[in-house]
Amino acid sequence: MKITFKALVYAIVFTCFCSVAKAQIIIPDSVRIGVGLNVASTTGNSFGVAVNKAIGDEAKSAYNFGAGVSLNVDIPAYLLSNLYVTASAGYMSFLKSGNASKSAQAIEGIKTPNFNMIPVKLGLKYIIGNRFYVNAEAGESFLANKQQLYAIFNNAFTWSPSIGLVMPFTNHHHQYIDANLRYESTKTFYNDNNLNNYWSLRVTYAFNL
Repeated sequence: MKITFKALVYAIVFTCFCSVAKAQIIIPDSVRIGVGLNVASTTGNSFGVAVNKAIGDEAKSAYNFGAGVSLNVDIPAYLLSNLYVTASAGYMSFLKSGNASKSAQAIEGIKTPNFNMIPVKLGLKYIIGNRFYVNAEAGESFLANKQQLYAIFNNAFTWSPSIGLVMPFTNHHHQYIDANLRYESTKTFYNDNNLNNYWSLRVTYAFNL
């Protein structure tokens, strides 16, 4: 997994969130719901629709940045303290870059559309010190505009490791801001070996039921 400048920027932003964490909190051992906003940047040279490599040039992705929304559910596992079963679903739209017109799937006279995915995943989350956590999820990503992108498959396997920080509202002990930095990889929607990889920073409003 190659560390890029964009990934470093996300790490710095996430560190800023971490700097506000001072006191320990007790997260109620009950189901927690979160609604979040995501910003993302792709990594590698084959996200979505790979760009043909020109002589003497490096291949580049047709998509660089994306944004989306997500819904997350944390369910206490009870078998182990601070362990939760997680479920998440979202909508991510990646904006085409200046390289899109040169992509392998580009058709003359037709603009390359955004790359829209609906990831649905299950996983495990472990809370560290009642504030920080690590999370690993896997599932499927569905292509929302398959026909426009001339894709072969409707869905593809997705996996995602992440780290996060829970910050409670001062006067509302069961409401939080959840900041999460993750790396997500999705297999191809075409008959090739390309991967759709990206870094994402998610900020979520969460509350206990």
